Amino acid sequence: MRPDKAAPFVVPALAAIFAIVQIAIFRWGVVTPDGVLQYGQALTGRYDDWHPPVTAWLWRQLLRVAPGGAGYLLFDAALYWGGIALIADRLRRKTGLAAGIALLLVGLLPISFGQVGALLKDTLLACLLTMAAALLWRGWTAGRIGAVVLIVIAAATRFNALFAAAPLLLLALPTRWTRRPWIILSLLVAALGGLAITSNLINVRALKPHRSQPFLSLVNFDLAGIVAHGGTNGYPLLSDEEAKRYTAHCYDPSLYGLQDQETCAAPEESLVRWTARPDESGVGVWLNAFLTSPGAYAAHRIAHLNRNWRVAPPVIPNDAVYVMSAPNDLGLSFTVRPSAKAVSDAGWAMAQSPLGRPFVWIICAAVLLALSPWLAERRFVTALAASALCYGLGYTVFSVASDLRYHLWTMLAAQIALVVAVATGFRSRTQPD
Repeated sequence: MRPDKAAPFVVPALAAIFAIVQIAIFRWGVVTPDGVLQYGQALTGRYDDWHPPVTAWLWRQLLRVAPGGAGYLLFDAALYWGGIALIADRLRRKTGLAAGIALLLVGLLPISFGQVGALLKDTLLACLLTMAAALLWRGWTAGRIGAVVLIVIAAATRFNALFAAAPLLLLALPTRWTRRPWIILSLLVAALGGLAITSNLINVRALKPHRSQPFLSLVNFDLAGIVAHGGTNGYPLLSDEEAKRYTAHCYDPSLYGLQDQETCAAPEESLVRWTARPDESGVGVWLNAFLTSPGAYAAHRIAHLNRNWRVAPPVIPNDAVYVMSAPNDLGLSFTVRPSAKAVSDAGWAMAQSPLGRPFVWIICAAVLLALSPWLAERRFVTALAASALCYGLGYTVFSVASDLRYHLWTMLAAQIALVVAVATGFRSRTQPD
């Protein structure tokens, strides 16, 4: 077969090979404590809302395909490499085989390649949105409908996922609807509202989980951060002395209660008791603390964001790629093979470089948005960059931990957008919008 005739088969063939390699290395999914919790719910069909239950519900459906984590891993890998292959193939058609292969190499970057091997909602979110973006860029009618379904599911996988999902939803609209900035902004707000409603319908109305008030973990973290930075004690049931004592023992800008979860549970439990009273709420406590000590709140959030975005943290944790098997009695396990350890080590090396810092890709997304009016693939690059930026910026407020996995989609979306923007270049003066 001549090279020019073989070119159309190169991208799907390579993507299939990479998917098989990924599945072989991470057979059948890295098992984390969060994964164990959601697997237990998938087995029983009884959910709580500490993690959005749609992930456990979807895992339950995938158990009909394969037991344990196998169906989950296969589903993620199919979405991830299928989406990357679709984007890479369209890029090949537009600019040549080299650009398509360059896009495939994004999927091989060790952080994203390794994180997709874990059974986590963060990887599910990234894989769903990768395929949704690919289907929307290809422009197929049936694909557009499927993409919207994937986006709706993705928005329900994390409490802050709608910030990542909403910009992509605008790609499903006709081009003529998204030509003016004020219309785009209005549609984005409408998309956020719509996805918030669908997420509530899925995670609350349909799946009827046990209510565990996960929002109070954010309230507790922020109240402790305010106290740590010299602000007023916002705990309604703790004295100033108790608040300072718990904060000194439990608070760290990266995470609350990392070293002593049992003792450090007391402040949050006091918030549970307080919000059980009539006319009291976590939102009210949170807003009162912020309004009373806005400077301390800002200092706390900046300190956390430094670690969350990995700008200049005192220590970079080795959490780029998990290779572990959290103990459980559910039969869920992962064997750490040398190949998985090699991917983890490569991810750790990348995480220490600028390429593995979320803030670098957040800046990249912002630059691409600024350049988007002049880009040949303006709509697609804008949607991906806006998705990466909105999701990354969401962690300035809605974050209680600094794991790198939270930024898998931020980094991946910005990387794909950058390759597409560079490969397709700028618009000609006669090119239609």
